[in-house]
Amino acid sequence: MNASQPAHRPFLVAVCRPDGILARDELASMKAIGGLDDRDLHALPLVDEASPHPVSDIDLDQYSGVIITGSPFGFEHPHEKKTDEHLRVEERIDALAAVLLKRDFPTFGICFGIQSLARASGAPLVQGFSEDLQAPEITLTEAGRVDPLTGALPPSFHAYTGHADAIGAIPNGAELLATGSRCHVQILRWGHNIYGTQFHPEITREGMHLRIDTYGDTYYPAEEKPAVIARCDAADTQPAHDLLASFIHRYKRA
Repeated sequence: MNASQPAHRPFLVAVCRPDGILARDELASMKAIGGLDDRDLHALPLVDEASPHPVSDIDLDQYSGVIITGSPFGFEHPHEKKTDEHLRVEERIDALAAVLLKRDFPTFGICFGIQSLARASGAPLVQGFSEDLQAPEITLTEAGRVDPLTGALPPSFHAYTGHADAIGAIPNGAELLATGSRCHVQILRWGHNIYGTQFHPEITREGMHLRIDTYGDTYYPAEEKPAVIARCDAADTQPAHDLLASFIHRYKRA
């Protein structure tokens, strides 16, 4: 094999946020957590009008799997307030999610990503179960404890969150693998190969600091910033990172 070629097919990352420090941090942490390099991840910025369409212009068989990122674009935002970029991301991710579910193609949807998969399989999104920048306790269900991917996790662990919308019902064809005390749906599996987390397994402690700085008082009053940093720094989120790493290692294919 040519040394310039990866040993396996790369993963396609459907990037659902504008280019910037957070998008770059997502990709960097995915590489670090999964033991990957630049050849192993192909970023597809869905915000960019010039990017290939993820369904009509992308051959999924060239990839080991798909990772769908989080996003500042909420599905439940009022339609009249959605920008062209927001609407473009929704249209593209809706189309991609439908194809992935139909094929049971190896997929890991994060936050906005799990919500896109839920929408494509008929589940409503709701408000009232948001989680701000914190690391709540995630608890595996009975199904989660025996699942081939999540079963390696401890029965309960902590993971970083930050979202407004939530999944309001278990989607068609999905199994609930983990819950939370405030936001009930935290990990889902569709079929055999599609997983989603409402939390962010790709965010490191340093990455959480970036988000605290970036979002300012979107999630919390500005004067609470030191307390937000302290509670996030106190959490051990290694099991969440291990989950993403396990997905990548499980689905690597030549």
